[in-house]
Amino acid sequence: MTTLIEQIEEMRIRMNQLAAGEQDLVRALGDALSHADQKLLQDVRGVAEEHEARRGAILKELQGLAARMGALPRRRPFAALEEVPVDLPAHDPPQPALRGGDWRQAAANIREELASHFNGRAATG
Repeated sequence: MTTLIEQIEEMRIRMNQLAAGEQDLVRALGDALSHADQKLLQDVRGVAEEHEARRGAILKELQGLAARMGALPRRRPFAALEEVPVDLPAHDPPQPALRGGDWRQAAANIREELASHFNGRAATG
């Protein structure tokens, strides 16, 4: 009878050892998953920052292109209204008014600008 009790006790000890080993494995797996999650989060943030930088550069380039073509108004389109008027001599002719451009010419300018931009990149790349 004592052998049965001893065997049960040995079995309980082995099961406790196995359970402790399994808990260690589960903890290690949890740590590894947490580490992988943190790495993934850092990578996603890095990609988002790179995307924002590229987007900003593209926006700046497009604004520069539009400004060269005269398609965008200045930062403050009504700045002239806010300026203090200067007394000009009577013999100065009035400044000519700005007029709108030809959209066909603007489209041709865009094509030329893009072609020169991409041809320049192809030559350096």
